[in-house]
Amino acid sequence: MKFVKYFLIFLLGVFIVGIVGYFFFKMKKEEKVVIPSPTPVASVVTKSNFSLTEAPSESLKGEITKMMGEVKILGRVATEASVLAPTSTQVQQGENYITGEGGSLSINFKNAVTMDLSEKTEVDIIQTLPANIVFSQVAGMADYKIATESSVTIRTSYLLTELHGEANISRDSDRQLVTVAIKSGNAIMAYNDKYYLIHKVVISEGQTYTFNYGKRTGVLK
Repeated sequence: MKFVKYFLIFLLGVFIVGIVGYFFFKMKKEEKVVIPSPTPVASVVTKSNFSLTEAPSESLKGEITKMMGEVKILGRVATEASVLAPTSTQVQQGENYITGEGGSLSINFKNAVTMDLSEKTEVDIIQTLPANIVFSQVAGMADYKIATESSVTIRTSYLLTELHGEANISRDSDRQLVTVAIKSGNAIMAYNDKYYLIHKVVISEGQTYTFNYGKRTGVLK
């Protein structure tokens, strides 16, 4: 009898433990899990100083000192060249100038460079930052006179000319020739040949360098 009594007490204990455990786990399951919301982060908007219409403030502005005949301009945001108004005087980075038959144009960047475009000449004002002035002569002939202690890079087809002094640069598109004649000072010429090898030539006052951009070869005289 004692065995039966203890066995019943054991079963009752197991039953009570089971009931308590059931309700305990049920309550834990029903507890809501609260996930803290992330702290909002304030967004910072940085205003860009880039402008399509205006060149960078640190770039040099040029001045038209002489204009004759037909001259056209392709502005920074223009898609087609238009006739340059006689009252236009300022030249800025990103513009393109084209002289027609019988036309000419003189531009001066104070204390940096003066350029005289002959007829049927096209020049891109690529960059006019004081430490790095770059032009691209697309067609025709132009004279460049560099101020003392300054240098200007002129790109003509595949030829780069770093000019220190004064030079005449012409491009003959029919014959695929670029001719650089040094009037004073010197210039460093650089180009890649058809095998992508870099060539560098230094020419001085009185010398002329003729570059065939079809064959990627040059002759110094």
